[in-house]
Amino acid sequence: MKTNPRRSCSWLFLLMLLSLLLGACGGGGSTSQTLHVLIGYNTTFHSQQQQWMQQISNEFQKSTGANIAWDTFSGASEEQTKIQSSIVTGSGPDVFSMGTTFVPTAQATKGFTTLTDQDWQAVGGKDRFFKPQLLMSGISPSEQIAVPWLMRPYAMVYNKELFQKAGITTPPTTWSEFIQDAQKMTNPSAGVYGTTMDPSDSYDPWKIWWTFAKQMGGNFISQDLKTAQMNSPEAVNAVKFWFDWANTYKIVDPNSLAWKASNAVQAFANGKVGMLIMVTPTVTPTLQKSTVANKYAFAPMPTVPYGMQQMPANGVPAETIVSGDSLAVADYSNVKDLAFKFINLVTDKEHQLQWTKTFGDLPVNVEAANELASKDTQTAAFVKAEQGGTPTPFTGAWAPLQISLAGVSTKLANEAATNHYDPSHIKPLLDQANQQIQGKLH
Repeated sequence: MKTNPRRSCSWLFLLMLLSLLLGACGGGGSTSQTLHVLIGYNTTFHSQQQQWMQQISNEFQKSTGANIAWDTFSGASEEQTKIQSSIVTGSGPDVFSMGTTFVPTAQATKGFTTLTDQDWQAVGGKDRFFKPQLLMSGISPSEQIAVPWLMRPYAMVYNKELFQKAGITTPPTTWSEFIQDAQKMTNPSAGVYGTTMDPSDSYDPWKIWWTFAKQMGGNFISQDLKTAQMNSPEAVNAVKFWFDWANTYKIVDPNSLAWKASNAVQAFANGKVGMLIMVTPTVTPTLQKSTVANKYAFAPMPTVPYGMQQMPANGVPAETIVSGDSLAVADYSNVKDLAFKFINLVTDKEHQLQWTKTFGDLPVNVEAANELASKDTQTAAFVKAEQGGTPTPFTGAWAPLQISLAGVSTKLANEAATNHYDPSHIKPLLDQANQQIQGKLH
């Protein structure tokens, strides 16, 4: 039987057309696909971050055939805006990097993939990850949306040389001792101060105030997550105590009232600050290349409130929040398989160790974290701190709370910098912030 040449050509044309259509729809493999990833912009290690993104893109393309399109956010407000706008429009990044305290806000949008057992296996299995970090992966163990990526416990770093000159032998364990030690090291004529502040930072102030308030027995939101308590006596005292560093105790550089975290770290790196609180291991690469290299050490932050010899009965010895970054996959994504492959890649042991070496964040990968802790006592101290970390309330109102308190901090700092600061202004500002957050609680 003879074959009709025209019919054969027609079938061949149809097969080619079908192949092209399938390829355009993603059915022809991942070679034409792109994974969109949103991460925080690193102001301290910008060039290193660019190199890291290029390296990950190359490795991902080689293993999957797919490309990565990167996007970044700067600050808490932009982080929240990008999360909410993407979910509302149903378009945007496939993978979102978010701080652990932003996970409740993300989950409240109902726009992120609830991870199944199969999904967890695709990213390496739950056993790969540091267990305390999983406490902030979702509202419950069966409703988790976020995979831990980086671990960022908090502590205090101090200048051993300035300690020695001031006759200080051990780090303070109470906030009263902290103030006394800071005063001993403060020498304005030499530009040296016992500690510093960063009230213009969008992340640090609320963490500092929350720590003080928890240690005094207060909180920002009630345990049942229904009542905002950001204007409680403990919260007011927490804010007042911090600004007293500049206005009463004179232990900070007056210029620091306009500083962000990076400015405070640089001042410490220049040998001009005795103690810097609320720092993470991310400061290590900077300090090791500075004038204080090998002249600093880490210690837990004090836990006994100012003016007290011991913690009150209802106080919590909060040293660090359960902190770090997590990765969540948007429900609208049509490349979830690639999203989980990306998460698997950046959380494996090799890439976690590489990230720590470059940026300082600790691995959430258990094997990587244990390896680092076995080799370095300072890393071991941070890992231990995270094991005893205090989780923040799991509520979608927490991200707006952070932004609201950042606004309070900026206003008070501006007042202090222009000699218009009055402690009586704290309560009305917190009242206003509290009212805003109460409206978001259910």
